[in-house]
Amino acid sequence: MNSPNIINKSFKSSKLILNNCIFNNCSKIKKKYYITTTDNNNNNNNNNNNNNNNNNSNNYYYNNNNKNSKFIKNNLFQKGLLTIGSAFVAFINPGRGDMVATLGEMTGGCAIKSMKEKMMLDPMGRQLLKDKPRIKESTYPANIHLLPSTTFGGAYYRWMKEHGYSPDERTEVRLIQDEDDAYVMQRYREVHDFWHVLAGVRPDFQGEVAIKWFEYLQTGLPMNAIGSIMGPLRCSWNERNELINHMIPWAIKSSKSCVYLMNIKYEDHWEDDLNEFRSKLNFIPYKYLSDINQNKTTINIK
Repeated sequence: MNSPNIINKSFKSSKLILNNCIFNNCSKIKKKYYITTTDNNNNNNNNNNNNNNNNNSNNYYYNNNNKNSKFIKNNLFQKGLLTIGSAFVAFINPGRGDMVATLGEMTGGCAIKSMKEKMMLDPMGRQLLKDKPRIKESTYPANIHLLPSTTFGGAYYRWMKEHGYSPDERTEVRLIQDEDDAYVMQRYREVHDFWHVLAGVRPDFQGEVAIKWFEYLQTGLPMNAIGSIMGPLRCSWNERNELINHMIPWAIKSSKSCVYLMNIKYEDHWEDDLNEFRSKLNFIPYKYLSDINQNKTTINIK
């Protein structure tokens, strides 16, 4: 075999290995939670038994390796280009939600699989993966606008209206092939605003950086780590001071104290009292320095 053929073969092999290792198979998943394609091919005689066991018991949720119907095929070069390009644009203009979404999908492989595994270990997490409920305005309860602001649903509805947001604006996952992995990423995007409401953190740049710290510790997504590190550089001196000395320590403490939030079906808690719901989750909300100082001033006046 001549040198050009050897180089060409080596390049193709390296590309395949990198594509599999970096983007698709970063973590080894426990077989008792998954049935891989290879397992299916090698164990066709056992498929009926597995299906019967799955129907009769909710102990495990098996991954059927279905493909994301919205998946856009991309090669290794395109993945690298999209990763670098989206990271650059997202840093320059954090308001570009499409670029932030692309960065998350391009870099989230290992973390998404870890998130999925944690969901599979939890009964509600498995149910979410099976049913794949979406959070849209069409899925809101009919009376959500009537719920008191002291309820989780009422507080969320008013928060979304106040800031002009809609869950329908969340970008669809298109760059992750596996259906379950894609749903994990989609679910994470759609519960982001719930976490803002639970935290009591505003959706300005300072608040988003604080939430990124919280989300990174909960999910392990690399894009959140990038936002956590680079974000403070874009804050003003006063914002950076509160962020570093108060908001980041809060994010670390709160993320560690609360339950794994990807395993919560928030749609079942619209009418729950907000503070009671936080207590159930062991979620510590953030208190802004300005609010604390205002309360102190009010007390002194009295």
